[in-house]
Amino acid sequence: MGLTRILTPADVAKVVAEIGLDPLLDELIKRLTDALAAHDPDVIVTIDRAGFNYEKPDVGLVEWMPAMDNGRRVSIKTVGYHPTNPVERGAPTIQATTSLYDTIDGRMIALCEATFLTALRTGAASAIATDILSKDGPVTIGMIGCGAQAVTQIHAISRVRPIDRVIAYDANPDVATTLRNRIPLDDLVVDVIDGDRIVELATESDVICTATSVAIENGPVLPDTEFRPHLHVNAVGADFPGKVELPESVLRRALVCPDVVSQCLLEGESQRLAAHELGPDLVALVQQRHQFEQHRRSLTVFDSTGWALEDLIAAELLLDHAERLGVGFEIDLHPITHDPYDPYEVIRG
Repeated sequence: MGLTRILTPADVAKVVAEIGLDPLLDELIKRLTDALAAHDPDVIVTIDRAGFNYEKPDVGLVEWMPAMDNGRRVSIKTVGYHPTNPVERGAPTIQATTSLYDTIDGRMIALCEATFLTALRTGAASAIATDILSKDGPVTIGMIGCGAQAVTQIHAISRVRPIDRVIAYDANPDVATTLRNRIPLDDLVVDVIDGDRIVELATESDVICTATSVAIENGPVLPDTEFRPHLHVNAVGADFPGKVELPESVLRRALVCPDVVSQCLLEGESQRLAAHELGPDLVALVQQRHQFEQHRRSLTVFDSTGWALEDLIAAELLLDHAERLGVGFEIDLHPITHDPYDPYEVIRG
């Protein structure tokens, strides 16, 4: 049996320092695009995420997201979502780890910190949808919700479209005012607005991203108004049944593209729609790109709830570079036995 590579946040930082953040994000976008273009459900098997939702001591969840590259590897991301973390505990809203397993012998190949990877792959998925569905050329981005996910949404979109400016709003003004400092883009113009100007954000944007922690039943956060005819929306924040960011009226006149149909119908923006009212999922969007690029002149929505395939691709990207660079440390997590039928051999020394 082989060793298991452990990748801590410091190890992730070492990989990024060596590769560069932009090249790493570009590679993730390409790997994910290639995986979607070649997707075969008999080879790549994903199971809808499941977990525990709770309200004590605060509203939150812990869930798991499994994916299998049949005959090769399994990934399982375990992720916690706790919207009170930043204020109450000084911790990220989303905290995650991903484990990778060999399907030959069941050994855990790697265990890596995945909070960074979750933000990065969520941005990468939005970049892919934006590249297919948004207008060509420079765009103005409207950003509703300026927390951690906002950083990678804007950064990833900048890899597929030039950004004229960002119009940013957050219910917490202090979070909104720090957004510019958290985005690694030179010369980016960020216009921070208050709630009285939210209609301005809606009407002046070419691409809108919603990534909020709005409470269940308190949405939507985007007003329905006279949008630009070609508006594309990346709706990222809906991750609970009953939690929504977009008005239903917007969904009903848009081409709505879910990342995972069954998941989006349960807890995405699409939970208010029927399956037959949805447009192409993310796989179809990539595989039939030229067919759907014609919608760049109309209202489109990418309903992003997060797909386990994205986590598999992101974790393998990190592991590939970590192994090549010798980053992380290896531990002997699995017993080596002379008698595989004796479970007590390991305790006998």
